[in-house]
Amino acid sequence: MLRTHYEGREMILRIKTNLHLYALNEDIIYQSLCSALKDIYFMESFAVQIDDYLVIGETQQSAYPLITVQNIVPVKNIVSS
Repeated sequence: MLRTHYEGREMILRIKTNLHLYALNEDIIYQSLCSALKDIYFMESFAVQIDDYLVIGETQQSAYPLITVQNIVPVKNIVSS
């Protein structure tokens, strides 16, 4: 879990427990989410590409906004039709 500030408000970034991180580590994920905050902060759900992975999560607005990583999917596992 990482506590940070965005637009003058304290917020929490967290990674769902027991999540397979593949080749990513928590620091890389948190840094990437912080870099994308201006976009994902106002979304209910999001997907951020980090290297060869999509980091999928949700944002909850409350007294302390909470951004939670729900899943990590290797790009090679994504099917488009």
